[in-house]
Amino acid sequence: MGENFAFFLPVMMASFGVLFAGVWRLRVRSAGYWSGAFFSVAGGFAIPAAFAALPSTIWGFVADLLFGTGFLLFSQALLERWHPSWLLRERFAILGLSMLLCAIAVALDNLPLELVASDFGCFLLIGLPLIAGRKHLRHWPDRTLFGAVTLVALDNLVRGSTVPLTLSSNDFQNSAYAFLMQALACVFGLFLALTALAANMLDLLARYRHEALHDPLSGLLNRRGFDEAIATQVRKPLPDGSLIVCDIDHFKTINDEYGHALGDRVIVALAGILAKATPPGAVTARFGGEEFVLFLPDTNAARAAGIANDIRETLAQDVAGKFGLARPLTASFGLSTVQRTDSAIHDAIARADAALYEAKARGRNRVCVRRALSSPSASGIEPVAAHLSNRA
Repeated sequence: MGENFAFFLPVMMASFGVLFAGVWRLRVRSAGYWSGAFFSVAGGFAIPAAFAALPSTIWGFVADLLFGTGFLLFSQALLERWHPSWLLRERFAILGLSMLLCAIAVALDNLPLELVASDFGCFLLIGLPLIAGRKHLRHWPDRTLFGAVTLVALDNLVRGSTVPLTLSSNDFQNSAYAFLMQALACVFGLFLALTALAANMLDLLARYRHEALHDPLSGLLNRRGFDEAIATQVRKPLPDGSLIVCDIDHFKTINDEYGHALGDRVIVALAGILAKATPPGAVTARFGGEEFVLFLPDTNAARAAGIANDIRETLAQDVAGKFGLARPLTASFGLSTVQRTDSAIHDAIARADAALYEAKARGRNRVCVRRALSSPSASGIEPVAAHLSNRA
């Protein structure tokens, strides 16, 4: 093993530790474990330099501890992605048993036992996440990461199994074992680091995309997310279906009397009702404030009006009592269907919005349906509205 090669490994591993630390600062939780793992492994590979400066048998155990800690952190980083904190006690037990055997081997000056105990401990620590990860291989980053981890696990397994062949004496530095360990660590370690870094960056981009398209309070789509969902899920310029616009009645009064914190809870409660009441394939969004928009594909006005009325009744009956409100909590709904003459989905939203204003003008807590935007008169309200208004 050349000195330059031995110097390269700690620098490479520490460099990836720095990179993952930067990703962790962007609030990617698993990146913190990756960073700690690569720093620990870098420390393990730097031990020969410490031994050369100050020879001592304790350095061997320090290296074992650093490698074992690094692989425990590798396993936690992987399980943060696939199955958080799975078998955590068992993995600590594996690390403890491995370190105990390493300490005994160092005390007995038995280098083969020390290497076997360290390698098999590392194999188990990084191999266990593969059991959890095999069910999460739908996307290529997970498949590539799974392959990289498999190679690292097999490297430790094979190396630990062949210690009698690669270590002819107690001279670790000049052994075939040391050469294979560091050479394969360069290849497999680099592959693991790059695949993990790519997976973390893709997760970060996915999070940014989710935040850009979703309302942070309700968890529903925002206006931009709604437009994109219509474009990608429906895949038609003018999809068939119905639009519902929902607005909480007297919401400003609720905020003024009970505070914005309770107002936010009301928003979240209504979002939950909408999510449960809408059928699969529906696109539900919060357009801002107390206004929500629902698109129900392939749904006629009568069925959509029934869904809107179910939401209205659930809100009126359940939420006010749940939050201890003294006043009734109701919502008004405007509904329209997509017409062949519409140039875009927003034409139907405009009609539904006009129907919402009609519901407000007629006393709130009701569902109004409108087909044409041109006339705001009662002739623009479908008969179904009379059956879905407040009966109080």
